[in-house]
Amino acid sequence: MKTMAFAVLAVATLLSANAPAKDKPMEDMVWPAESVKWEPGPLPGTKVAKLWGDWMKGPYGVMVKFDAGQINALHHHTRALKIVIISGTFTHKTDGAPETKLGPGSYLMQAAGKKHVSGCAAGAECTFFMTSDGKFDLIDDSKAAASDKK
Repeated sequence: MKTMAFAVLAVATLLSANAPAKDKPMEDMVWPAESVKWEPGPLPGTKVAKLWGDWMKGPYGVMVKFDAGQINALHHHTRALKIVIISGTFTHKTDGAPETKLGPGSYLMQAAGKKHVSGCAAGAECTFFMTSDGKFDLIDDSKAAASDKK
C-alpha cells in the first residue's frame, strides 16, 4: 500500500507541476491508502477514487481499480487519457495492433478517438492512476465492429 500511495503522489506531483498558480492548493492534502474513498465505476467490475477535479467535466485525476480479468470491449474516448499502472497487469490493444501488457510503473497515453480494448489480466486486480484535461467518457465501438463483420 505504501508503494501505491507513493506512486500516486509522485505522478500527481509531476502532472500538476505546470498548473496555474490560482489552482495550487493552500493546504496539504494527505490521504493514507486506507482513507481513500472508492466508489463504483462506470462499468461493473470497476471502482474509482476521485483525487481532484470532476471527472465528468474535467480536468481531473482519479485512481481506478479493475477486477482481475475485467476487459472492456472495443471502445474509444473523446479526450486523451494519461495512465500510470500502480498494481496488477493492465492490458491494452489498439484496434489492429498486438496486445501490450503493462505492469506497475508503466505509462500509457490513450489517444483521443483511438479505438482500443483495455482491461486487467486475470490473476490480480489492477489499480492505476488516470488523468485527463477533459471529461471522461467511454464510447462503445463493439456493436459497430460486430455489425461490420456480418
